[in-house]
Amino acid sequence: MIKSTMALAAAAVAIFASTSAAQSGRPITLGISAGAAIPAGDFADVANTGFNGTVSLGFQPFRSSIGLRVDGMYNKFSLKDEFDAADTDPTIIGANANLVFSLPGQGIRPYLIGGGGIYGLKNDRENIDDSYQTEPGINGGIGAAFPLSGFNTFIEARFHHIFSEGSSVQFIPVTFGISF
Repeated sequence: MIKSTMALAAAAVAIFASTSAAQSGRPITLGISAGAAIPAGDFADVANTGFNGTVSLGFQPFRSSIGLRVDGMYNKFSLKDEFDAADTDPTIIGANANLVFSLPGQGIRPYLIGGGGIYGLKNDRENIDDSYQTEPGINGGIGAAFPLSGFNTFIEARFHHIFSEGSSVQFIPVTFGISF
């Protein structure tokens, strides 16, 4: 399941190509990013900031400010000391389909991103069977692409809301990456 999720993630785009990339006929982009995964809501009461890794595949038609992006992500957290009696490390693996609206122009290109997907929630415990559940979720955020020679760098922050039984899970990955 993890391998297929990560393969789907590889089918995701980290960011849309710059104007010069779009003019060169490259509507498809591949990206990779990493950064902090910050717990929010009730999840922030029990989990510490963790890390995020994301692989993306995007499509933006020539001269369009709207594109599609598919992301696969891996997020790892640790529990706060008062909740860590079972040596548990929460993990969230997700696959999302998103719409991206990027402002036209050259140079730095801000964008909005949002969509939905499926998230796998797992608690890794030593010497205990792992618990795993798959739940739907939504996300939305902002980013900025910085075109360089032959590729882009980008920074992005997104709010993810996972609809799980009991209490929903929320977190905010803040990532930096490259796309080409």
